[in-house]
Amino acid sequence: MLTQHSQVSFYTELYTRIPEDNTLRIIQDHLDFSFINNLLKNSYSLYYGRPSKEPEMMVKLLILKKFYGH
Repeated sequence: MLTQHSQVSFYTELYTRIPEDNTLRIIQDHLDFSFINNLLKNSYSLYYGRPSKEPEMMVKLLILKKFYGH
């Protein structure tokens, strides 16, 4: 009898080890940050200059800095 193993990524494995009551996990699970990209889409040119970093990611980095930055 053959058993089928599913492929699990390294990040998925790490995420499963984060406690359910972790503040950052609660934020990630309950807040939808996708509105940020839409809100700021007119602030970035699609045609000129280098591509911008995703605004949603930048806001998440600012939250991390607020919690853990010095």
